[in-house]
Amino acid sequence: MLASLLALSLAASPRIAVLPIVAGEGVSEKTAAALTEALAAEVRKRAGGEVITQREINTVLSLERQKAMMGCASDACMAELGGALGVEQLVNGDIARVGESLLVHYRLIEVGKVRVVAQADRRLRKGTLDDLLDLLPAMTGELFAATPPPPPERRAQAESEEGGRIGTAPGPTPAPERKLPPPWAEEPDRKANPGAVAKLVLWEDGSGNYVAFDPVDLDAPGYAGTARKMHRLRVGSGFLDGGQGTGSHSFWDPRVGGGRFEWTPAEAKLSCGQRELPLKRVPAVEAQKILARAELLAPRWRRVPHLLARDDEGTYFLVDGARDAEGDPADPPDYRLYVGKKGGLSRIDLLDSIKDSGGLVFITSGGRLVARQQGRKYAVEWSAGNTRIALTWLEPAEQGPLIYRELGVYAGQSLGTPCDGRL
Repeated sequence: MLASLLALSLAASPRIAVLPIVAGEGVSEKTAAALTEALAAEVRKRAGGEVITQREINTVLSLERQKAMMGCASDACMAELGGALGVEQLVNGDIARVGESLLVHYRLIEVGKVRVVAQADRRLRKGTLDDLLDLLPAMTGELFAATPPPPPERRAQAESEEGGRIGTAPGPTPAPERKLPPPWAEEPDRKANPGAVAKLVLWEDGSGNYVAFDPVDLDAPGYAGTARKMHRLRVGSGFLDGGQGTGSHSFWDPRVGGGRFEWTPAEAKLSCGQRELPLKRVPAVEAQKILARAELLAPRWRRVPHLLARDDEGTYFLVDGARDAEGDPADPPDYRLYVGKKGGLSRIDLLDSIKDSGGLVFITSGGRLVARQQGRKYAVEWSAGNTRIALTWLEPAEQGPLIYRELGVYAGQSLGTPCDGRL
């Protein structure tokens, strides 16, 4: 249905060759071959576009040249192999059993730069092939988390090819590579004052991470971070039992649908989704020393989703905008549009944006994303020329885990909450 948007995914991804995984000591060729096939499938899902595997390599290179080049280990040799195959990137790896452990290494090589640009390594004690297969999505994500976009001429070629097809709606063009302001800020907290800070109680997890709240005032600011710097939390509802010295406070963390912090006079519990972690209270004298030295910062995360929709083939449209330290929309909003499959959305340049009582309109060089308000919901469509394609609207406030973890736009980012690094 959205052939042009699927073509966008292809255009926004380089041509990649997945080389056979090298079987080291204690690992059979059969196991390595099965892992290679599984890796190629994950690369195809993560990076999109065309993935070259052993079958295609056999048709391009002679057996003698394969033997000569597959045995090379240097980046320069790998780049030569990539040039012979006509790809921009190579994925290679090796697996071996050392003692009771399985060691596996994957590398992503940028052919044009003649260097490794990403690497994923694991050691699995008493590991099995099933264990490795379970880890594949995460390890492949590490390889492609920060993969640079393809050169403009490759995108232009794909778009030209797509434009020549009959019956397809032109899709939005991926934005040219340029440095964007980060989605977070590190600035002093204007709400911090010595009187309020002196009343904070500090709890720690034993690994250098702290949570600070006032146990008798739910309106007082709360913080989370390290002894070096702590960010103020965006908090929600809370509860106090003054007679018992117990209480709880919810805080903003969309990755888990919201976190919760509960305390007693002696200890506390941090809940990040289904994960619960015990915390211990820091003695008052030590706590005040830590808080006095720490840099108290405003809430870290400064982006907020405004629109989320998808087609029936799993292509997502996400529009986010800037907000200030208190969570209010920024002026100007700095809207950004991302389009693509889960884990591989690309940013699309916006020529203009409209927001009024009728809804939202985001205009790109390839068409328009329109969201018309209908009560509490939106009717969303992508239009290009005379073609209009209806999309399914998703309420952003109800899709935190999808937006912040699965789509990939914010994946791996620290939000400045106690749940950072615990998911």
